[in-house]
Amino acid sequence: MRASESPSAFARDGIAVRHDGPLAVVELDLPQPKNSFRAGNAQALSAALDSALADGARAVLLRGAGPVFCAGWDVASIQPGDVDPLAVIAEVVGPLLRQLRELPVPTVAEVAGPALGFGFGLALCCDIVVAAEEALMGSPFRNLGMVPDSGTHHHLLSRLGLGLAIELIYTGRLLKGSEAAALRLVNRALPAADLPAEARRLAEDIAHGPTRAFALSKRVLLQGGDFDAMVAHEGRQLQQAFATADLREGIAAFQQRRKPQFQGR
Repeated sequence: MRASESPSAFARDGIAVRHDGPLAVVELDLPQPKNSFRAGNAQALSAALDSALADGARAVLLRGAGPVFCAGWDVASIQPGDVDPLAVIAEVVGPLLRQLRELPVPTVAEVAGPALGFGFGLALCCDIVVAAEEALMGSPFRNLGMVPDSGTHHHLLSRLGLGLAIELIYTGRLLKGSEAAALRLVNRALPAADLPAEARRLAEDIAHGPTRAFALSKRVLLQGGDFDAMVAHEGRQLQQAFATADLREGIAAFQQRRKPQFQGR
């Protein structure tokens, strides 16, 4: 923990939240091997995100507490005859991933080690993914006879196209962070030694920016649509931006030739 970081503002079921100014650092330190999730951990992560927002976070950095981001769901806990996968997706996995994807503040995933299955989806639901060059990413569900979940089909199809998406699903091949970055599946890959500092620097820079405007842009991008629809949506969000203190500060700073001091309001 850095000197400027607050003690844990939230700690439950292996999920901890610490604040460093406007940045909330959410760490995964789960009792299962390789930060693998169970339902209680997913519920704790959802509560942690709520806690970060309630405490005024203007950006979130999601990371593993050790050298592993998240190796997925705890397969050792799955008994096929006793599990209703539709219910788990509808009631636990889906709501958490949707919450993370639509969080009204910027999110950055720091992927230091494996991000597999559910962990893969968790990372890709963040706005920006920064990975170690040797990190392994993907959904090797073909080895279990399972269909990838956690938004994997959406992420692979929208970012890589049908041909490569279906190849990765059929083969279960994992991508190193460097290859994932080259394919634009993640934003960038770095040497493992540089990853923590660079991910933190990026997240802190974003957290000190006009995060209310960032949230409005995020709405436009998530809604999508054709050119005309997005231009119209931009106009609606720009109208809201004009009512913010940050826009007034940005205009004043430009006119006064100084650096703006944004507050996320």
